[in-house]
Amino acid sequence: MKIPATVKIGWRIYTIQFFTDEKRDETGELLDGYIDFTNHIIYINRNLNEDEQKVVFIHEMQHGIFYGQCHPEWGDNENLVDACAEGWFQVTKDNPKLFA
Repeated sequence: MKIPATVKIGWRIYTIQFFTDEKRDETGELLDGYIDFTNHIIYINRNLNEDEQKVVFIHEMQHGIFYGQCHPEWGDNENLVDACAEGWFQVTKDNPKLFA
């Protein structure tokens, strides 16, 4: 899997941007990535290794899917989003031709 420059989630097209500085959420927790629903941008920490960047990308897309399907409360459940992201990453890694 290659992280593209843009990804379409529902009718929204999100631009992918990488950052290298420290980003924290409102509680002060360090972020590996985040999604901006207003400006349609997915941010990923470039300092992560390639596999971690891919998991973060899938994680943020999962937030976008829940948001786009009118279930933002599911996206607030980080354990659920993490489980989906880790699972989909492993499926794509174990089956590289599945989505080719």
